[in-house]
Amino acid sequence: MNNGPESKNTDKNPSRSAKRNENRRKRRRQNKQAPKSLKAEVANQQKAEQVQSERKKRIDKQMAPIVVPRVQEPIPTCAICGKPIDAIAQAICGPEPEAFNHFDCVLRKIADDERILPTQKVSYIGKGVFAIVETDAEGHFVFVKRIPYESPEVFQSMKRFVEDHKR
Repeated sequence: MNNGPESKNTDKNPSRSAKRNENRRKRRRQNKQAPKSLKAEVANQQKAEQVQSERKKRIDKQMAPIVVPRVQEPIPTCAICGKPIDAIAQAICGPEPEAFNHFDCVLRKIADDERILPTQKVSYIGKGVFAIVETDAEGHFVFVKRIPYESPEVFQSMKRFVEDHKR
């Protein structure tokens, strides 16, 4: 058995190679066919547009339009700065019910009241609780102090207030 470069050609099935070449020639001939007449191209294009418009009509009939009512949120004023709260999602209740505050105002107020160090920051950690956070030597966050600001009952009263005052 010869393992040289000639052995590759002898291992191939000659009939398989001939079929592959014939298929290539057929594809080339099909691609080189004469272009369709202009009338036939226009007719095909019109037919395609008609099919597409019929699909759109079917889709439009199947899907009824969804009407979403416009909701106007209440615009309370911030108990800390006195400015209006434009987006109720940016508000947080204070310790007393129905006293809305800007989230940023609460962060500033806690930072001022707690007299945090330059290496510390005030962070919201969820469920109405803030924390004074510091990073240790390894870069991990350490909670120096937890500050509960909004109780679950106050949060529920805030939700009821917003639902009652939506228009």
